[in-house]
Amino acid sequence: MKLKDLSRRVNGLPRVTFALIAALMTSTALVQAQSLLDTIRSPALAVPVVNQDLAGTWVQELLLPGQAPGTGTLNFVTFQPDGTTISIGSDGNRSPAFGLWTRVGDRKFLVTNFLFIYDQNRVVANVTKVRANVQVSADGMTMIMIAEIVVLDRAGKVLATTPGGTVKGTRLSLELPADFNDFQKLP
Repeated sequence: MKLKDLSRRVNGLPRVTFALIAALMTSTALVQAQSLLDTIRSPALAVPVVNQDLAGTWVQELLLPGQAPGTGTLNFVTFQPDGTTISIGSDGNRSPAFGLWTRVGDRKFLVTNFLFIYDQNRVVANVTKVRANVQVSADGMTMIMIAEIVVLDRAGKVLATTPGGTVKGTRLSLELPADFNDFQKLP
């Protein structure tokens, strides 16, 4: 078809009809250029991915009932991908804690840890079991844990149970040293 013939056909159509046909042809070309992988998601309707994993290293503060923030025991804890944990407290009178964790709901976890409490001579005085419910923030970077602390003697007799301990935690992240870019340039 020659340009002159196309011009006559276009001029013979009402402008609204021409605009509609042009828009349909353009949009069809755009849709044909996209694949299923480009259009399968509806970003405006998508629910954001939430962090459903505790794996990683965290710093925590354990607050017993009535204790003010900033006065609790600090811990470093690593949650392993296999569901085990290890942590160390800052108070110096206990062993590292070893434990287990599992996911029980949307950003919700169950944790149980075990540790030794030492006397002034560094002899095991008690065994402590910490049972806790954990809620991780939507961005996966903070947690709040409500803990029940059970103290047992060496024979396994329960000496005390303290409910309502609060543990707040922050996930630790890798950080770049100042010379990172220079280091990357090295052979």
